[in-house]
Amino acid sequence: MALLSSFNEDRPVSYFRGYPIYCATLLTIAYSLGVIATAFLRELRLLDNLIFFPARSILGGEVWQIFTYSFVNFPNFFTIFSLFFLYIAAVEVEKYLGRSRFLLLYALLVLTPVLGLTAWFFLFRESYPFAGDYCISIGFVIAFCTLYPGLQWFGILSLRWVGVISFVLAALVYVSEGDWPGLLVLTLAAGGSFGYVRFLQSGGELPRIPNPFKLRPRPRLRVVPSSGTSRRTEPRPTGEGPELDALLDKIARNGLGSLTAKERAALERAREKLLENDRK
Repeated sequence: MALLSSFNEDRPVSYFRGYPIYCATLLTIAYSLGVIATAFLRELRLLDNLIFFPARSILGGEVWQIFTYSFVNFPNFFTIFSLFFLYIAAVEVEKYLGRSRFLLLYALLVLTPVLGLTAWFFLFRESYPFAGDYCISIGFVIAFCTLYPGLQWFGILSLRWVGVISFVLAALVYVSEGDWPGLLVLTLAAGGSFGYVRFLQSGGELPRIPNPFKLRPRPRLRVVPSSGTSRRTEPRPTGEGPELDALLDKIARNGLGSLTAKERAALERAREKLLENDRK
């Protein structure tokens, strides 16, 4: 399956008292703290330094606002529901896509308002401030609905229609207020999230960025000293051989995500045997 997440990518980052902690969990906690910080910073009149404003953030050099704007969320009665739905959608998307693809989607959603409003500024010479995690929440909800379109929402509507209706209602709010930049950002976030998931589902591969900090892989064969001056090659543990070589060749050609569940299990067994052999 083209959208199969990479090996170990769908696992939690850590556990807290047996509860799995995902990147989505950490993001939800960060945005919860952002709500609290917003309440205090508003009283101190410091929020203007954190909100994205094209004329100031791009031309004025206050580039940190590109990353801080989404954490500026004014608390209200519906904040808890917003964070809850953000968490539910984001965790399910991370489980399905894998950690790397999830983080890339998050980065795209963060940059969507920045790119959209900056383009609007250069085209129409109108600069609009932007703050909040609204765009990110919309993106994860649309991604969740795209991944599970047939899933029933409270046994009433499938998620396919929940996503469509939610987008239409939000768009009508912007149209009624004449907020065309806001409508542009909403459309870009929903369309970008939908297109990103569809691209992966159609077999699209994201460009691989080499990690300079990644350790070099260990050789499959090790030369160990024996009695005298002669050396011998240590045999590979049982479970390796032609089957493992075929799996490694497949990974080299098509990437780790191309392995089936059975092939992943075989690769994991071979890895465990190698670790046991190293500990001896």
